[in-house]
Amino acid sequence: MVHPSRVCDAKATPQPGMRVVTQAKYELLKQAVVQYAVALASDLGRWGDEQAVAAQLAHHRLTGDRLFDTYSVAARTSA
Repeated sequence: MVHPSRVCDAKATPQPGMRVVTQAKYELLKQAVVQYAVALASDLGRWGDEQAVAAQLAHHRLTGDRLFDTYSVAARTSA
């Protein structure tokens, strides 16, 4: 979920494993996507190079196994 706070309302029931992209994490994600695009755009042929694309995705933690751990936080209930 994209939300300014990771803290759910006392009446809410966050799903187990629920992750939240907070404003701070969103900014980090946005930076990573821009840096990824800039790195591939530095040489026009790199967009078509599967290994170059994969390397940049991994470098900027934009792969499925790292994206949510890097650019989101676990939701929690209020005290």
